[in-house]
Amino acid sequence: MSRDLALTERYLEKVGRPLRPAHESEFARVCYGGKYAPRPVFLGAAEIQRLTRDLEVLRGALYRLPGLLFGGDIGAFARANGMDEGQVRAVERCSAAMPDALTSMGRADLYRDRSDFRLMEFNIGSTIGYENGDMCREMLADPEFGPFAAEENLRYVDTVVEQVRTFRHEMGLAPDDRPVVALTEWPSNLAELAPYMNALVRLWSDHGLDAHPCHVGQLERRDGRLWLGERPVDIVYRQFMMQDLLDDNVDALLEPLLGALEDGEVRMFTSLESELYGSKASLAMLSDRAHRKLFSDEELAVIDRLIPWTSPVTSEPVVLEDGTEGSLLDHAVAHQQELILKPTLLYGGQGIVPGWSPEVTPEDWRRILVDAMDGPYVVQRRIHAVPEPFPQPDGETRPWIVNWGVVLMTSGYGGLLTRCAPADGDIDVLNRDLGALLGSGFHVGPSTE
Repeated sequence: MSRDLALTERYLEKVGRPLRPAHESEFARVCYGGKYAPRPVFLGAAEIQRLTRDLEVLRGALYRLPGLLFGGDIGAFARANGMDEGQVRAVERCSAAMPDALTSMGRADLYRDRSDFRLMEFNIGSTIGYENGDMCREMLADPEFGPFAAEENLRYVDTVVEQVRTFRHEMGLAPDDRPVVALTEWPSNLAELAPYMNALVRLWSDHGLDAHPCHVGQLERRDGRLWLGERPVDIVYRQFMMQDLLDDNVDALLEPLLGALEDGEVRMFTSLESELYGSKASLAMLSDRAHRKLFSDEELAVIDRLIPWTSPVTSEPVVLEDGTEGSLLDHAVAHQQELILKPTLLYGGQGIVPGWSPEVTPEDWRRILVDAMDGPYVVQRRIHAVPEPFPQPDGETRPWIVNWGVVLMTSGYGGLLTRCAPADGDIDVLNRDLGALLGSGFHVGPSTE
C-alpha cells in the first residue's frame, strides 16, 4: 500500500468524520461557496516529487510543439488547435510582442487509476483559477486534525502565495516593486466574476500588488501608456480566455491592449499563446504515435505514463492505440464505452460528451462524431478512476472520485486543489457546475530524521 493511501486509512481511523473549515475568509467564501469535499486528500513526499518532475517534463514537450511540428509558425499551431482567424490574429500579434514569454504557471487535472495518475487536462497560464490556503489553515486548527497532521508531518502550499511569487518572478519585479496591475476579464464575464476578482485583488494587496478588476474594453491607450480610467497600467494580468475571443467585436476590443504590447507601453501576464499548449489538441499531438521519434526517451516515458490515448476527430487515417493505421470514426464507434469527446479549447466541461453516458445511444454517438468530424474536437481514452473512501455524517464511509488538480509554479509544486463527487452518483465529468465539491490537499513534508 502506498504511503498516501495508508495516510487516508489512518485519517479515517483517527479523525473519521467529515472535515471542513470552521471559518471562511472572504476569498474562500467566494471560491467555495460552502461546498466543501468531506475531507482533504493526501500525497506522499515521493509522489509530489515525481508528479512535479513528470509535469515539468510534459510542459517542456508541449512548449516544443510549434518548433517540432510547425516550423515555429505560431499561427499554424493556433489553427491546428482549432482557432478561428480572429483568434489566430490575436495570438500572432501577442506572440510577436511577447517573445519567449512562456510561463511556469499551470494546473494539471489528473485522475488516479489502478496503475498511476493519468492526465485529463493540463491548463497553462494565468487563467487556471485559484483557491488559497485558507481552507488548509482552518483545518489545521481543528482539535483532532491538527494533532494528526503534526504527527504525520503534513504540509500544504498556499497557491495564492505561489501565484504572486511566480507573477513577480516572471515579470522581473523587485521585492519592493508595487506595479499597477489590471486584472482583466472579457466584458461578458465581468458581472459574474466580479466577486471573485474583488476578493482576489484585496488578497493580492497583502502581497504588494496594486491590482484593479476590469474588462478589456475598459483599457485605453493615450500619452504613450495603457490606462484604466485615470490609472496608468504597468501590467495586465490576463483572466480572459481564448474562447472569449470568438466575440464579433474581438479586434476592436483587443486593439488598445495589443497595440500597447507591440509598442512596449505595457506588459501582460500571461501571453495568449500559453493556452495553446494547454489545449486538448496539443495533448493529441503528444499522444500521436506518428510523432514519437520527435521526443526524448524521458519525454516519451512521461507521455506514456500520463496521457491516455488522445486523437483529433478527423476523416483522415489516424494511428490507433495499437499502432496500426485506421479510421477514427470506425474506431470510436466500436469503442464508444471507452472514449470521451472533447472540444479542443473549451473549459469547465463545456461541450464534453462521454461515450459511456447512458443517455448517449450508439446512434447518438455516431451522429455526434460525424458532426464533429474535422472540427476542433478530440476523442480521448476513458480514465477508470479508482474511488477513495470519504467519511459521511453517519460515521460510515462512501467511495468518491477525486480529480487531483496539481498546480505548478516557478518554484515547482504550487499546491493541490480537488474536485470530488460520490462514485455512485450521476456525474460523468467532475465539474463544479455539475455538482462536484471543491477540496484541498496536504502532502508529507521532508523527513525530520
